[in-house]
Amino acid sequence: MEETHSITVTEELLPREDFSYKKDALRKHLDQIEKSDTEFFTLVHKIFIDEGQKGEIVDEMVQKTKRLEVRNRNLLSDTHFKIGQIVNRFNEQVDEMKQQQVTITYENMFAMK
Repeated sequence: MEETHSITVTEELLPREDFSYKKDALRKHLDQIEKSDTEFFTLVHKIFIDEGQKGEIVDEMVQKTKRLEVRNRNLLSDTHFKIGQIVNRFNEQVDEMKQQQVTITYENMFAMK
């Protein structure tokens, strides 16, 4: 009498690849955004504070600009941190797609009775 057996293994179809270099590329763009923000807020400071502008509208614009600056810095900081997480998760997802489960089913024709 023949016996049927199955074995399942996970095969790596393609070699693993490290995408950590993408972190630097993304952070480079983030640094450029931060530089633009800094230039903008420096310009606002020069126009409204260094030139001695006064009035309720100016005070309100300065306050809103300061809140916007804090918000932007927090977003940039959070994004800087999340870039690492996102690229690491991307690495994992790509590696998972490069693997395939294979099930082999065979009959043992010489099984003992």
